[in-house]
Amino acid sequence: MANRIGPMDQSSLGKIGEKIGGNASTQKVSADKPASGSDVRKPAETNDTVNLTSSAKLLERLEKTLAGLPEIDAARVADVKTAIENGDYKVDADKIAEAMLRLDRELGD
Repeated sequence: MANRIGPMDQSSLGKIGEKIGGNASTQKVSADKPASGSDVRKPAETNDTVNLTSSAKLLERLEKTLAGLPEIDAARVADVKTAIENGDYKVDADKIAEAMLRLDRELGD
């Protein structure tokens, strides 16, 4: 069995962001002022700004969340793999269906 990972659209990111306390506003960042000093050459004056979208802020929060998750338990993975190979791994279809329906309700249509 393979999992296909594809691109996420804006509506999916927005729904995920709402679940983790997302904010739809944008953040503006201005360039730092040059250091003062007689030997420092001043760059041309600009009014450049960077706008971080809510999607970019969401991705940053997701990265921080993922960084805090525990590492993969190789022993547990090996145990499950062995159970699958031996036919001892039991799948509770009702439990999986309930979880899928719950996720669908949380994310909306």
